[in-house]
Amino acid sequence: MRVSILIKALNEEARIGGCLAAAVREAQSINGEVILVDSLSTDRTVEIASRYSVRIVQFFRLEDCGCGAAVQLGYQFAKGDYIYVLDGDMELQAGFIAKALAMLEAEPDLAGVSGKLVDTHIRTAADARRAQTVGNLSERTEVDHLGGGGLYRRKAIESVGYLAHRWLPALEEAELGFRLHAAGWRLVRLPDVAVLHTGHAESSREMLRRLWRNRRAHAGGMFLRSAFRKAWWWLTVRNQWPLIFTLAIHLAILGMAISFSSSSLNIISKWLVLELGTWMSLWIALGIKKRSLSFAGISLVNWHILTFAALLGASRPLADPEIPIPAREIT
Repeated sequence: MRVSILIKALNEEARIGGCLAAAVREAQSINGEVILVDSLSTDRTVEIASRYSVRIVQFFRLEDCGCGAAVQLGYQFAKGDYIYVLDGDMELQAGFIAKALAMLEAEPDLAGVSGKLVDTHIRTAADARRAQTVGNLSERTEVDHLGGGGLYRRKAIESVGYLAHRWLPALEEAELGFRLHAAGWRLVRLPDVAVLHTGHAESSREMLRRLWRNRRAHAGGMFLRSAFRKAWWWLTVRNQWPLIFTLAIHLAILGMAISFSSSSLNIISKWLVLELGTWMSLWIALGIKKRSLSFAGISLVNWHILTFAALLGASRPLADPEIPIPAREIT
């Protein structure tokens, strides 16, 4: 088996057919297999998937489900020498895996290759930011982690222990990339379109609410805690700079208010004035950079919500990521 295509899905009945059709087409052209990892969907995802020539694996327990866990579970069942990872709301583009595979076979120190993720709809500030990043990519680029899926060398994964940190509810691709980078492997992003991404039909506010409910918003703090004292710690800090920056600004403002005040009332009043002035200034500066005060405001709100969520996430220790995940294969 040359390539295993891992697809993680949760209640994707509206999109899973297109995703699997494209994945099966690509697998047939490269001597590969397709593995659908179902996170105990309550809709028709598994029923629809059973119509395709794919392997279906499913968690035993709801408490084991998660983004990182779904990727790692697929890896537990994968037979391929190369592993492609994508979501159930993505469609692989014809020929991309073959091109990435040729690069990996030609460059033995290359651990992974990805391409452009193109959103079919731009609904949120995150979509717009991703579209801008994609639009700016015009040549092969060395990166420290892949996002939006990619093709990985199994040998490289085995050298760093596991594919995805099963206890991370998000940021599992960044965590993998940093481990690979710290071990001396290279990662490349190509200017070719790899997948089309449908995403959720939601506003920025609805997206934040969803990320809070499924605890993906907490992943930043969990990511930082899991990387502490590891070789990839500073890569993680750089990746999570909005959280570090937001917390540092608040602590600096509080320190200034305490230093220049003589009473509790003065501390509170100075703190409020400094907070308002600082964040208003940052909002205007960010608005000029983004050419949109609206997007700048959304970014600042996101920073604060995700920083608070990260503090909650960092308070929870993570178990060993290499503990096997109980699951079953549906035949």
